[in-house]
Amino acid sequence: MISRRLSTTLILGSVALLAATQVWLSHVRYELSLETSRIQKEQSELNREIHQLNLELASLTRPERLRKIAQTELGMAPPLPMQVIRP
Repeated sequence: MISRRLSTTLILGSVALLAATQVWLSHVRYELSLETSRIQKEQSELNREIHQLNLELASLTRPERLRKIAQTELGMAPPLPMQVIRP
């Protein structure tokens, strides 16, 4: 009788432990899913920012813009033919 009761208790304890483990794993999966969504959103925002910065870089390094700054702000001019040294 005691052996049967001990066996039943062990079986019920094992089932309860497995059920608790399943609940815990479900919680972990849910938390990981939330974290994955957050990271994907952050990655998307960073990609958008990189794209914006690349557009800004392209705009700021346009040859026409740089030529205008060189002439108006730095007083530079294209070299005269006699200033060019050819090998």
